[in-house]
Amino acid sequence: MLKNNFKPPVKIFGNIHGDYHDLMRFFDIWKAPCESGDIAGFDYLFLGNYVDRGPQSLEVLCLLLALKLKYPKQIFLLRGNHEDRKVNRYLGFG
Repeated sequence: MLKNNFKPPVKIFGNIHGDYHDLMRFFDIWKAPCESGDIAGFDYLFLGNYVDRGPQSLEVLCLLLALKLKYPKQIFLLRGNHEDRKVNRYLGFG
């Protein structure tokens, strides 16, 4: 069983829906999960719904997966209903 051991303080993001520019704006306002940002002091929890609606679903997903690979103990990704195969197909991302 995989345990999600995130600890406070935690930054929580949800419903990005493929809007890469909004994600970057969030990181500009509240700092990014990187060495020059605040990854040492915060865990990051992303609540799903990364794709669809916005024009850059692939870029959002690639960035979040890259962050997860780089910071596996501080980045947590949950799957939302938009990451379901049927919803992706219906909304044009699959």
